[in-house]
Amino acid sequence: MAEFTSHEAAAHKAQSLPVMLPNKLVGRDSTLAQVYASLKANKPVLVYGAAGMGKTALAATLASAYTELPGGALWFNVDNSPLDELIVRTGRAYHVLEIAASSNPMGMVGAVASTFASHKPLIVLDGKHDLKATLDFVSKCAENLPVVIVSKEKLDVPWAAIELGVLDDTAAINLLKQSGGLENSSGIDEDLDELASILDYTPFALAVAAGTMRAAKISPADYLAEFEKIPTSAGATPQLLALTVGFRKLSNAFQGVILLLGATFGVGATGELVSMMAGAPQETTDQVMNTLAQNHLVERFQRYEAPYYKLHEITATFASTWLRSQGRLDMLQAKVRDAVLDYAKKYSVNSPAAHDKLAASMELLMAVARWSAEQGERDAVNQLVVNLMQAGDFVNERGYVADLLKLRELASSFTRPFPANPAAIPAPEDMDIEGETDADAGVDDSLEDDDEPFDEFDDEPFDDELIDDEDEDADDDDLDEFPVRPAASAAVGSLWAAVEKSQSTPQSLLDLDEDDDSGPSESVTVEEDAPSDPLVRLQNALRVAKQQSDLNRQVEVLAQIGELEASRGMDNEAISSYSEALAAYETLNDREAILETLDTLSALMVKTENSGAAVLHATRGLTLADSLSDADTKMHLLVTLGDARQQLGESDEAVRAYGQALEIARNEGDEQNEALVLYKLGYAQLDSGEPDVAAETWEQALKLFKAQSKRDYEGRVLGGLGTAYGDLDRWIEAINFHTSALYIAREVKDKEVEALELSNLGYASVKANQLGQALLRYRQALHLAYEANNRENIVSNIVDIVRLLTQSPKHLDIAELLLNEAIPLDPTDRDVLKLKEQITVARMQAIAEAVDMLPVSGTAKDYAANAYKLLES
Repeated sequence: MAEFTSHEAAAHKAQSLPVMLPNKLVGRDSTLAQVYASLKANKPVLVYGAAGMGKTALAATLASAYTELPGGALWFNVDNSPLDELIVRTGRAYHVLEIAASSNPMGMVGAVASTFASHKPLIVLDGKHDLKATLDFVSKCAENLPVVIVSKEKLDVPWAAIELGVLDDTAAINLLKQSGGLENSSGIDEDLDELASILDYTPFALAVAAGTMRAAKISPADYLAEFEKIPTSAGATPQLLALTVGFRKLSNAFQGVILLLGATFGVGATGELVSMMAGAPQETTDQVMNTLAQNHLVERFQRYEAPYYKLHEITATFASTWLRSQGRLDMLQAKVRDAVLDYAKKYSVNSPAAHDKLAASMELLMAVARWSAEQGERDAVNQLVVNLMQAGDFVNERGYVADLLKLRELASSFTRPFPANPAAIPAPEDMDIEGETDADAGVDDSLEDDDEPFDEFDDEPFDDELIDDEDEDADDDDLDEFPVRPAASAAVGSLWAAVEKSQSTPQSLLDLDEDDDSGPSESVTVEEDAPSDPLVRLQNALRVAKQQSDLNRQVEVLAQIGELEASRGMDNEAISSYSEALAAYETLNDREAILETLDTLSALMVKTENSGAAVLHATRGLTLADSLSDADTKMHLLVTLGDARQQLGESDEAVRAYGQALEIARNEGDEQNEALVLYKLGYAQLDSGEPDVAAETWEQALKLFKAQSKRDYEGRVLGGLGTAYGDLDRWIEAINFHTSALYIAREVKDKEVEALELSNLGYASVKANQLGQALLRYRQALHLAYEANNRENIVSNIVDIVRLLTQSPKHLDIAELLLNEAIPLDPTDRDVLKLKEQITVARMQAIAEAVDMLPVSGTAKDYAANAYKLLES
């Protein structure tokens, strides 16, 4: 049986929780302590309150702390989940197949209780509850365990019940500042106070508003100006208003992705499925999703170390209600169905990787099956059954026997042969857009009914100044169905023009031009002729040469195209052109040209880190260079081969290649290349575990670079010597070399090397137990990372700084400030997430111990800049 960990398993890392962790809870310290007191005593506690009050964020903060404990945190999202479902999910979570695959889950209550007693997790049940099932699960299966029940409603339970309400004025303003990146802004408190008041101090609305301000780069005053242009009424909730402004500020592409998620039946989708549904590369959709997650419009977490996305229930209702009002929901849900069917077929194979893919999407797969059955589409459900059966032992091994039985039941019966009224699909049961349930507010299922949930906006006209020229011709009836200004509605309408077109013409939902209000169908144009571009001229010349079968002309033009593409940084395109030229030279048997092209191709492949191909081309070139007695090209190829071997981690082979190149350079009396090869050779020797030999090599290189007045390379070699002496545990000497390298980098104004040496000095100072100096150097390196806008270096330097700061409890708030800057830059960085977990636990302990923490002022950027000023003085 293959080893695996279910995505439903108890989390032992915060990033494994099936929720998006808050950067920092604001205004909830006393509530956090109150809930924690019950959990610490192994007592269940109910946390309840209206949607958007931060209940899940509170539970997630607690759960992230429990992931540090042996039992971890077991998190189940529930949707009127019956007891047998909770039992089966527990079996999957702990890979107990006797529970997960049981034909009678209700007979497994004792087995579940025994499993929990053995593992002792924190249990979180979050969502809409089947009260009896929740009571039975907690009392019969999870006795004497810490359990958090998260609910919008106050449930009749025999445990402590804590209501989560709106924030106080100060906390609301702090949340706006923290989430909007406004901590260091002055003169804005009055505007923030007004905004917090309008949004009724509701955490979700405040976070969305802050995210919009950050993303749109507008001040609170500008946001209020936008906000006041939206017609409001007493029935409109703060969440709806904040979402309307935020949605209107998004581009068509970003709106489209939110609407796609709004059609995923409330369960969300994996990053790969979002890509398939949007018809765009996953890299692109992931970038969009990361941005939306930072703006609090999408929730992002991990399943099987891959991204998973879903909407907050408020945002999901917002999106699905708009889709339903436009008659688009069924169409987009059909698109989701088609993508899920393709996905299930793709992974209907018997392999652990494919099983992970299927397991990650089982919630959506089941939701699609239920929807398809309601539409009378038995074939779709049958296809899913077949796909799961073809996936080897997936169903049995992963514990989805009950799900397969449900699919078969859905496939054998359906509610109606055709949709009775495709435009009148019932709304979700708990709308919460209006702040009321359907029963209370009378939200109507029909688009034609006069009691549309947004009718209160119809009475007030939109401001004409908000309407772009092309929006003025929009259908007023369509605009009135959704509470956004016409410009936003027209933008979303243009998105749907692209969606409709995509039904007959393949087109990505992300393939939209934000600056073209005429709609996506006209936004993308292809210029057939661009004679002013030399690359286009060369491509035209190549086309002519191919039509004339002039091979000599073809290779001449291909070489020119490759050279031009390489000069423009189009390395992959250049590789393609040179590869085509190589084939032509081989046809012509032009050995000198073949050798030159192999030399160029291997260098380009090293540059693009296509190391294996670089080795093959360089090795072939070396044989040819020997036969042509071309020592100079052979030396270049040996250096390229050494570079490729280094990329592959084959340092011993790299030492051999560089050594042969060094011999040629010395035989040719080529001191320029001799120095460069010595520089590279030193790093290969260092990576081979020979720091003393590397130091000797770099001493030789240093003399040559000094004689050649190559000050920049002098500094780089000194940095290498610092690294070598560090490997020899001679940290004081290492610090001296790195310091010399730093001064030279500043002298030649090489910011990249300067940043590297500052980081090296930070590390060496830690090893030398000079912690104050280490902190200073890391802060200075962080400043340069901010100046270069280098996200990777910003994150890595913050990690180094926080590791030092966490050694002192009074610095925890400063450490948390820095981490909150790092998380949006790389939400999946394991070091950042691990440190976030540690700080969460340490902070809770510090609160309990009443530690007097140092005050936090300014931003992470300020913290770094203040340290760098010392270097400049």
